[in-house]
Amino acid sequence: MSFFRTPSPLEFTYIAADLPHYSPLVNQFFLVGEGDIDEELLHQAMCQAVQANPGIGLRLRGYWGWRYWDSNAPQPSLGTIDAPDWSGQSSEGAPCLGAPIDLRREPAFQVTKIRTRKHIYLLFRTHHAVSDGRGTVHLLNDVFRALRNEPLVGSASRITEWDIAMREQRPERTVTEHNCLPVIQGTVNEAMAGCQWYRFDWHGDKNKFAAKIIYACAQLAWQHFGDGKVFFRIPADLRRYMEPDEGFTVANCTGALDMEIEPDASLNNIRTQIVRAMRNRTDLSPFQENHKYVKWLPKAMFRLHPETLRRMHREKRYRMSGIISYVGDVDINQFAVEGFRPVSQFGVPIPFENRPLFVGASTFNNLTHIIVGAPRAACSMAELKAFCGELSGALDAL
Repeated sequence: MSFFRTPSPLEFTYIAADLPHYSPLVNQFFLVGEGDIDEELLHQAMCQAVQANPGIGLRLRGYWGWRYWDSNAPQPSLGTIDAPDWSGQSSEGAPCLGAPIDLRREPAFQVTKIRTRKHIYLLFRTHHAVSDGRGTVHLLNDVFRALRNEPLVGSASRITEWDIAMREQRPERTVTEHNCLPVIQGTVNEAMAGCQWYRFDWHGDKNKFAAKIIYACAQLAWQHFGDGKVFFRIPADLRRYMEPDEGFTVANCTGALDMEIEPDASLNNIRTQIVRAMRNRTDLSPFQENHKYVKWLPKAMFRLHPETLRRMHREKRYRMSGIISYVGDVDINQFAVEGFRPVSQFGVPIPFENRPLFVGASTFNNLTHIIVGAPRAACSMAELKAFCGELSGALDAL
């Protein structure tokens, strides 16, 4: 037995979300390309990347508040699926998504090669209880360095978002999550479970894009539902607080900027609000000292009651209007190897059914890839596609 670290309070809530047939809180990144990668070479590269980043190769041990991450985990797994009819544009017909990951018996890092008629889709999955999106992308980069026989960057850090939040001065939390408008105007079907997504490319000016997407979504919320509270969460990487000699951590290390948007806010007002929030370190404010007791609480406390969820959809009032994540420029050429040419990449929204909207975006060569997620109970796929058209038009107008 080789102890590695204790889960953070946030990671305990991600562990609690797992069901025997479904792991909702899993980071899922697609790399889309032409050509192919030899499976034996890919699996060797995955193993090398985990060896260089031991914080990914973890297994859950112990029980209740004494649970811990042990570094003696199974090797990462690699599978192949033929899905010739999947377009890759939406969650409709997408294989593997949401497949359970047993943190006590299975590797927390898994890759599936999906063959369609047009492209190869490499689906990289890490359980969110072990790593966040930034840590997963770091791991993905090391896999491709290994494939190219380049030195791996690696990470030996055990630092989590909780470690950073508890050692830094945290500002008082001044915003509240309740009674927020949704953004997508859709047909409510309370019986529907799970989430869905659709993606599109936008060719406009990426300057001030984070502010643009927030402004556009806020305006659409008021246009669709009238007056009301509009509140967005923006994930924020807390690694900016790490010291240079602490390196990089692949563990969860994400905070949040929570912003209420005023009806008279301009695009520049929102950009200033984002900059001020970062300067004032409000990405640390969601973390409270009493969260340290989370590990002792029953798992059921972190699962939303079905009637509460149905009421949210029925009344069209949520904890927040949505989650918006823009990661900036992503050079997909870093995922190129001999015989495989990447053409696109995107991350799948985490399926929070009590958030009515997720927008994720990244830019490459002045083309912005946008993916929009929503609960199935809040809108149909046709309505989600229509909203993507509305959003694209609203961005064009800015």
